[in-house]
Amino acid sequence: MDNSVSMKVDGGNVTQNPENIERSETAEDIKKKKTKATTSDVWRYFTKLGPGDDGIDRAQCDGCKQKFKAGGKQYGTLSLKRHLDRCVKIDFEDIGQILIEMQNKIGALKIDNHVSREMFAAFVIDCDVSFSIVDNKKFRNWIKYISPTLGLITRNTLKEDVLKIYSREKRKT
Repeated sequence: MDNSVSMKVDGGNVTQNPENIERSETAEDIKKKKTKATTSDVWRYFTKLGPGDDGIDRAQCDGCKQKFKAGGKQYGTLSLKRHLDRCVKIDFEDIGQILIEMQNKIGALKIDNHVSREMFAAFVIDCDVSFSIVDNKKFRNWIKYISPTLGLITRNTLKEDVLKIYSREKRKT
């Protein structure tokens, strides 16, 4: 294999044959290269702006919109971390408070078995649905999905619930 580059002399100037020149990296090639992933937690609170006029990367605080140098070995994330300690416009999530709120919501989602049985029996009466609906596998899967803690009933239990409603309504008249 011939690694030589053919040259041509043209009026005293030496030029290389473009067919044999290795291609140098273009700006597009450089952009296509994989950039190093940012691993610092500060990037959740800052937006990268890219290089400034001096060629040094910049970052902007998402809270107060202040800009900082943040790129390369000389300008790391330490100044960004220090800013986070002082910035009053950044709302940090209090994980303890979030857990308390979630527990309250879960507590509010508890379903009373007696109330749900009564409402289901009223539905069966109103829509003239067969008692065997409770044996349907897809129906049972849906109920378990909606509330894993809700007790599944049988046809006989449903029949008793319907008879209770019937007796109560009969006494009203």
